[in-house]
Amino acid sequence: MLGKTVQGSGAVIRPKVKVLYSPGTNCHNETVDAFRLAGADPSICNLSADLISGKEKLADCDLLALPGGFSFGDHVAGGRIFALDLVYRLKDQLEGVRQKRVPIIGICNGFQVLVNTGLLPGNGELGRPTALLDRNRSSVFESRWVTLFAQKTACTWTAGLEGMPIRIPVGHGEGRLLLPEPFDESLTVFRYGTPAGTETYPDNPNGSPFGRAGICDRGGTVLGLMPHPERAIYTWLGSNDGLKIFQAGVDAIK
Repeated sequence: MLGKTVQGSGAVIRPKVKVLYSPGTNCHNETVDAFRLAGADPSICNLSADLISGKEKLADCDLLALPGGFSFGDHVAGGRIFALDLVYRLKDQLEGVRQKRVPIIGICNGFQVLVNTGLLPGNGELGRPTALLDRNRSSVFESRWVTLFAQKTACTWTAGLEGMPIRIPVGHGEGRLLLPEPFDESLTVFRYGTPAGTETYPDNPNGSPFGRAGICDRGGTVLGLMPHPERAIYTWLGSNDGLKIFQAGVDAIK
């Protein structure tokens, strides 16, 4: 059973969400809005000012989100510096999050961070990545709407979404997911274009093998995906399909 922070006797419990922020992150406010609409109590948590300073603890939440953007300017590689800070300055706390089984979602740059920490695909040690989010096959930044299909998995963030088409946008230059093969397909959470996935451009915007758009760890609590569900939470944005992902994560805690 997933843990839950108690927020007062007799009150409606709204799961507490930390939305991590570092210089260059630019999707944090949208991610906060998505969790609030899903019924959670989100707050922005600054990597340096709140966590590294000791003001807050990483595991003091019910859900954890690593939003999109260009953390630390994506110097060295996408998400690399953010990941190094988590692993080498907050390693005990990061391990505590994993042991507590706090559901984590990493979106675009956040997915890159999770891969660089080793939390995804999760078959190695912290600080020893076993996967890569490489440059798009097109060699350009891809910004477009795509259709994802949720797979049958044990992922906390997609409960009840199996087989459902989900229309949300992408915006990335390094999203081609390269995994150690053979890969356990029960950990593939989303595929581009069709239920079986496609490698055909532009339905698959980055050329990820087997059309993989998102994966989870073996426990099903850590999800990483390149598309941006937080940019599809209102119908007037073009789709509110992304809200279903946040809702599933919040419902798993309530």
